[in-house]
Parts: sequence; C-alpha cells; structure tokens
Amino acid sequence: MNVDVVRGRIRRGAIAGLVFWFAVICLSAGAQAAAVRGTVRIGSDPGEGSVVYLKETGPKPAPVPPKQATIRQENLEFKPFFTLVTVGSTVFFENQDTEMHNVHSMTPGNRFDIGAHNQGDIKSVIFEKPGAVMLRCKIHTRMRGMVFVAPSPYYAVVGKDGEYDLPKVPPGRYQIEAWHPRLAADEIKAGSRPITVGSEAVSVDFSLTGKAPKEANLTEVPDKDWMEVLNEMGAALDQAIVKWKEGKKTGALTKVMTTHSRVYGESGLRNAVSQKLGKRQAEAHDAQFNALAKQIQKDGPPAEAAIRFEKEKLLSGLKEDIQKMK
Repeated sequence: MNVDVVRGRIRRGAIAGLVFWFAVICLSAGAQAAAVRGTVRIGSDPGEGSVVYLKETGPKPAPVPPKQATIRQENLEFKPFFTLVTVGSTVFFENQDTEMHNVHSMTPGNRFDIGAHNQGDIKSVIFEKPGAVMLRCKIHTRMRGMVFVAPSPYYAVVGKDGEYDLPKVPPGRYQIEAWHPRLAADEIKAGSRPITVGSEAVSVDFSLTGKAPKEANLTEVPDKDWMEVLNEMGAALDQAIVKWKEGKKTGALTKVMTTHSRVYGESGLRNAVSQKLGKRQAEAHDAQFNALAKQIQKDGPPAEAAIRFEKEKLLSGLKEDIQKMK
C-alpha cells in the first residue's frame, strides 16, 4: 500500500479520535452544568424586572464575553428603555429622530458623554463597571433610559410571577445577587449570598425589604452624608435671616430660593427624599420652603418669630427624613 495513503489514513484516524474526545469533553462539561433558579420578592410584591446575576468567586474567574447592543433615540425616547449587557460590552447609540440629541451618564464608574448626536449618527460606548447606568439627554431632559451591566454571563430578568432561571451554570463557587431600581445598596447586599454549583440544580429565593416606594429608582441617588447638606442649608437660611434683619428683603428672599434650588435640589437631597420616601414627601419640603419665603416678605417682630419658626420646621422635618433614609 502506498505510504502516503497509510499516512493519510492515520492522520484522518487521529483527527477523528480528537474530534470524538473533544465532543465527549464538551458533552461532559454540558452535563455538569446545572440550573440556578428561584423566586424574588420585594416586600409583599413579586420582584418583576429584577436582575439576578452571579459573580464568580473562585481563584481564576473565567473571562466575561462582551456583547453588543443598540439603543435608538426615537420619538424623544430611548428604545429600548432597559438594556442588559455584560462587563466590557459595547452599546451603540443611533439617533433616528430629526432633532439633535445628546447621550450621557453621571453614574460613577460608567460616566460618559457622547456630545452632540445628530440624526443618523451612530456612536458607541464601552461599559467597564458592573451595575446600573442611567442614560440622559442634555437637550431633552425628560428622556430616561437604563443599561444594566452584569458582572458575568450568568444572569436573568425576573418575570411577572417573580421567578428567574439561569439554565446552564458551570460548576464552581459564586456570589448570587438580585438588583432592582427600587432597592438600596444595603438591601442588595443583605440579599447577596454565596452558592456552590455542582451537577444538580440549585434553588435560591430572595425576600428583599424594598423600603422605597414601588415607583422609586435609586440608581442615581448618591451615597452622601445628608446631614452635612442639612447643616449647609441651616447656615444659608441663617444668612437669609441676617439679610432680612438688615432690611434687605430681596437679598433674603434670593438666599432662600437659592438654598432651595442649589442646596436642597442640586445636592441630590430632594431626589433622595423623592425616591426613597415618595414624591409627596419631597413636595412637602418644597411647600415648607414656600412658607418660609412668604414670611421673609413681611416686616416687624412678629414676622421674625414666624420666619424662625418656619426655618426650624423645615430643618427638623428634613432631619427626620434623613434619619429614615439611613
């Protein structure tokens, strides 16, 4: 027999053998993979819309495969509103409106600003840090969108029934967590736990506190010492009273208004109250600022007593809310 023919048959046999054993290994690996499933409840409600994900905790976590996704600006909306990707993924932004847009985020770790975004433009952003990222448009401030960056390829969105299913998780040690925009960081941490995945399905149920109102989105509520902000407000309102006593009512009124807009508003305190305790509570403090402003426009000793009363009522109410938010 021709030597070359024999060699060819040997090569083909060797290759066939390698293919066979590769298939066996792949099938064995697939057989070892197991499901992680369970339920999520936030308070008394099913945790619909939550994201359940795994973090690898072994000595050598496997590389996370990046993804690609597209978000359109269409009819002055981000479509889809919610996009789920893995760490290192690229998201393309397409402007399909006739109007100019902007896309940016102030979320720590994933801050970006693509600048002016004209019709037909496509720009991309790579998301490097896990977690929720809020999307905004500087030109159309009511536009809202969200990207959630998962730390691993093992994640699932919870359905209406509160159930989730991660179908093929390789054996190993993981940390499992559930995220929802209504949950504060400490609530997510309290629900987090280690799990070990083997060859059989693992069941993990979450029962999370969910103190914030159902409509809350805590993603952009900064982690700040709100008592420092309250002290700044108190000092600014004391300055307003000094101006009022000097007969500078316009200056005093301006100081009250800027304290409302800049210290209470721009610091993030108003948004924190609104998201964690409800819009009505934030609006109640707005009304208290208005009551103080009305007193500032009056004259005489009775007015000073009323001004100080309204100021203390405002600050004590905010102090109580700050303590509730801890």
